[in-house]
Amino acid sequence: MRPEISENCLVNFFTDPVYRARSTRWAQTAPIVVAEYRAAMAERLDDEGFRLVVDELAERSEEFRELWSSGDVAAAGQTAKEVEHPLAGTLFLESTHLQLPARPDLTIVLHNAAEGTDTAEKLRWLASPEGRREGLRNVAG
Repeated sequence: MRPEISENCLVNFFTDPVYRARSTRWAQTAPIVVAEYRAAMAERLDDEGFRLVVDELAERSEEFRELWSSGDVAAAGQTAKEVEHPLAGTLFLESTHLQLPARPDLTIVLHNAAEGTDTAEKLRWLASPEGRREGLRNVAG
């Protein structure tokens, strides 16, 4: 575990070099992430937590400040993601945001292996006893 990282994945996306390096298309993804965050924030104007994240990122990340100042807004939906996994290599995922009608303050994000890639096989291996052992060896070593 890395105690220096934030509990907020948006903060980590912009400030943690390890988190950031795992996104193979970081520069293309960052504007979308910020625009989707702005849309989510607009739906909950009375939620101070959103503003606290914006304030923290505005202080810590020039890239976030520039993207935030653009004012772009985009509803979350389905996004293609490429993630560099330290054991499995590049994973190609479809990320889908789902809002719960009974709890509009919660969003479920599903990550599924993209069709036509070997990602499903890699994910099965990572979840297997062999993959978990390799992950433990990697963390311990």
